[in-house]
Amino acid sequence: MPLSAAASASISTAEFSELMRAAGRFSGVDTLTVAVAVSGGVDSMTLLALTSDWGAETGTAITALTVDHGLRTESSTEAQLVAAWCSAHDIPHETLVWVGEKPARGIQAAARTARYALLEDWCRAHGCRDLLVAHSQNDQVETFLMRMSRGSGVDGLAAMPLVSDRDGVRLIRPLLDVPRWRINATAAARALETITDPSNLDRRFARIRMRDKLKQLVDHGVPVAAIANTVRIFGDIRGTRENAIAELANEIVDFHQEGYAAIARAGLGGVEPEMAKGLVSAVLTSIGGLDYPPRRESLDRLMADLLYNRDFLPRTLGNCVIGVRKENFLIRREHHTVRHSLAVDAGRRVVWDGRFAIVFAPKPDRVSGTGVYRLSALGEDGWQQIVSLTDRTKLTAYRGIPGPVRYALPAIWRDENVVEVPHLRYKSGQLIEKIIKNTRFLPKPPLNGQLFRVV
Repeated sequence: MPLSAAASASISTAEFSELMRAAGRFSGVDTLTVAVAVSGGVDSMTLLALTSDWGAETGTAITALTVDHGLRTESSTEAQLVAAWCSAHDIPHETLVWVGEKPARGIQAAARTARYALLEDWCRAHGCRDLLVAHSQNDQVETFLMRMSRGSGVDGLAAMPLVSDRDGVRLIRPLLDVPRWRINATAAARALETITDPSNLDRRFARIRMRDKLKQLVDHGVPVAAIANTVRIFGDIRGTRENAIAELANEIVDFHQEGYAAIARAGLGGVEPEMAKGLVSAVLTSIGGLDYPPRRESLDRLMADLLYNRDFLPRTLGNCVIGVRKENFLIRREHHTVRHSLAVDAGRRVVWDGRFAIVFAPKPDRVSGTGVYRLSALGEDGWQQIVSLTDRTKLTAYRGIPGPVRYALPAIWRDENVVEVPHLRYKSGQLIEKIIKNTRFLPKPPLNGQLFRVV
């Protein structure tokens, strides 16, 4: 593209400010810092350059974050190139490294999960509420086509939202309605140095194959913008539906801070089946700490039993156990599948098991003895430890909590010993001060009040 044409098609700082406004970022007073995920590719480098200008205008500090997945020998060098560019433009930069074994299969999905975990953990640790990523209109359309090919329903066909709440971190996609050709034009007009990831040309990956099919659709007269408009329609439908689900939840669901929920059986049976299914899906996603709801086929089988089987027997789905307690369906975390364990880090805010926001006290090292302190599930063994060491008359906090719910609660362990369980108000005599400052259950959208929207 000639430079003059690139300049006329490029995204201006004023236009980008409007895109940020649409995402709910009105000015730098919202939060003092935003993070930008930067791989070095043309999309993310363009986003970084635009965000840097926007930050200078609004007084918002910008930090660039690059994830080195360690999947290619060039990855560390590419991260260094991004760091050098940021240094030359006075933009703080950090490289986050994915350590540990890499799976032989499903590598793209695993890398994506690890990437977002690293980015979001950095944001929480540094008090950064907003994380910007460079998904474009083309990415949105590719996602739509991939989900359509798998038979997704309305929620899946709504593709990616403009803003996602990721357990306290807002994932913002300001370029979601911008076609890729305009992003390329902006990079050309700014003479940005970018990196080409060879995996973006590897047809072994489903997204790359779909990208090629999208080009064929365009060649046959189906514009990307037209498909994007269809995605927006599905997004509007999903947003309206989620609003109704959130209102229904307020009427018939009781969420408990210990991380379980009770759904009024009569209330669930009194609403339209699709609405009931949407509600149950949202509750399972929250209680199970899931990034995505259970598959539709599995959910359909569960709903048939919930709505039409008077002799419903407990069953599992989405990391949850669904049972009956009095006049309610009780949904709790399946404690046997809780695997999340992490080291105590003074003063840090973490999200544990996708369910609880936990803040460690500033000085959790004021304890007697030595040992490694970790945050893990209490489990049955931990509960038995507490029972054996404590007069039950003093364990008043556990009353009213269904037995198995206790096993999935967050607990502080020192080596093989439980030393603190906030929800049970339990603190070992080994501790001088509490290690956990506070803990809070985190419902997922739409049950946390955030509704889906594309633009």
